[in-house]
Amino acid sequence: MKRIFLLLILTLSLAVGAEARTGDVNGDGEVNISDVNAVIDMILSDDTDNAGDVNHDGEVNISDVNALIDIILNGGNDDEDEIIPKEIELDYSSLVEPAEVIPDDEDALDYGDYVENTSWATTVRITFDGETATVTGNPSSVLVNVDGAHVTVTNAAKRVRFIVTGTTENGSLKFYSERKFQLQLNGVDITNPHGAAVNNQCGKSLYLVMNEGTVNTLRDGQEYVMVGEEDQKGAIFSEGQILVSGKGQLNVYSVGKHCMASDDYIFVRPGCQLYFNSTSGHGIKAKDYIHIKGGVINMEIAADGAKGMNCDSLICITGGRTTIINTGTSRAEVDSLGNETSTGAAGVKCDYNLVMTGGTLNIKCTGNDAKGINAAQPSTFGGGELNVVVTGQETTVAPKGVKCDTDFTISGGSFYSCSPNGKALDVDGTLTIADGYTSINNKDERLVEVVY
Repeated sequence: MKRIFLLLILTLSLAVGAEARTGDVNGDGEVNISDVNAVIDMILSDDTDNAGDVNHDGEVNISDVNALIDIILNGGNDDEDEIIPKEIELDYSSLVEPAEVIPDDEDALDYGDYVENTSWATTVRITFDGETATVTGNPSSVLVNVDGAHVTVTNAAKRVRFIVTGTTENGSLKFYSERKFQLQLNGVDITNPHGAAVNNQCGKSLYLVMNEGTVNTLRDGQEYVMVGEEDQKGAIFSEGQILVSGKGQLNVYSVGKHCMASDDYIFVRPGCQLYFNSTSGHGIKAKDYIHIKGGVINMEIAADGAKGMNCDSLICITGGRTTIINTGTSRAEVDSLGNETSTGAAGVKCDYNLVMTGGTLNIKCTGNDAKGINAAQPSTFGGGELNVVVTGQETTVAPKGVKCDTDFTISGGSFYSCSPNGKALDVDGTLTIADGYTSINNKDERLVEVVY
């Protein structure tokens, strides 16, 4: 019965304005049972009024009836209804992760995603030193052009590993390759004032490896200088997959576009230590899918309309600890027909499914109109720990903790979503909360907790 009541509260809603009210719905100067009847009449007749929004969440629904009853029973004291969200902060502490199982079956779908499953035959070393760069070990099938500290590699060889070190404030790495390759970061700091720090124009796999014990930093510039029709979408960009591994640290700062972007998919493995800081775009952007298998990821996003992770398809989280702090608000846009639209900031946005079965995902969005998670297709939270806090107000679109345009299922782990000024969980399709939970809580639709 408790579960049915929760589903009723979560799904029965009629949108109205968000002006705060005291509970005197009918305007007679008192808060009593007649105000409860007035709200019920509004809901049943679909004739809503701002006065009926007792709990200030921007909607008139059954939760306002419950809020009125609480006010009446508590003598008008609604302090008990105050919601104090969880504290979410960037977390750089060490993470103990299960031993990683590397597939050894060549027919396995993910066999090629592991750098260990390729025998790297050739090593090329690139060293940056201020305004210059030097290259050693390059065979005849690997052509390298150096212009100051801007290095362009044209590669026709198989199984080449590039090891990069040194510092430059005006340099870059660009690859044209017919084959997959490994890029090993061995204590490198690259700033490209005019575009991507690492730009892979190859549609094959880019194995991005941070050597253990090293700190590596990549930065783009505000103004990108484009070359013909070539894409260049972030401080790290690849036409092909980006397969991230290694026990070193990678810091990426973007002031022009995204931090890390792929026109294919992005795979992050256990042991990685990643920090993304963007004042211009998303933290991670991919077309095909994003798979977070492990690692410690921290993101600070401050661009309006930007997301921590944004994918045109699927986002899958099976391990690691990812923390996203997004302070961006909504961004005004004009569509192809000339209509004015608005897109809000978000912690995670996927145009297809979100699937989480393990690990920890912490999201805090403080800008107006933001959403913690925004998924377009049926999504599942089946394990791990999810904490979402959205504190912004509504100016153009309603803030939401977790928003799913279709069906959403909670079946395991620890689920927490809080949006004091909007809905904590908004599901347009069917919300399913599987049996077996140890506790469940819904507070005026602004806070939803389910623990298994």
